[in-house]
Amino acid sequence: MIVQKEFIYISLMCFLILFLSFEKVKLSWEFSTLHNNFENLQIEYDNLKDMNLKLITQFNIENSPASIEKIAKENLGMEKKRPKKIIKNEE
Repeated sequence: MIVQKEFIYISLMCFLILFLSFEKVKLSWEFSTLHNNFENLQIEYDNLKDMNLKLITQFNIENSPASIEKIAKENLGMEKKRPKKIIKNEE
């Protein structure tokens, strides 16, 4: 009777150790995967920040008044309007 209880107790402890060992391996693998995903996301975030800075710079250059004036003159044939001369007739 006592031997059977000890056997059950030892079997239960072995099963528990085995189960916890598998859980530790599973959690280690998940942690490693999450760490790799974080590194990949960090690299992608840095690339997107650089691209965003380039696009903002390009947008500001293309929408500057000097650039718009240059496009208007070259592509559309527009000219800067000169002030009209006002002639006073004194009679």
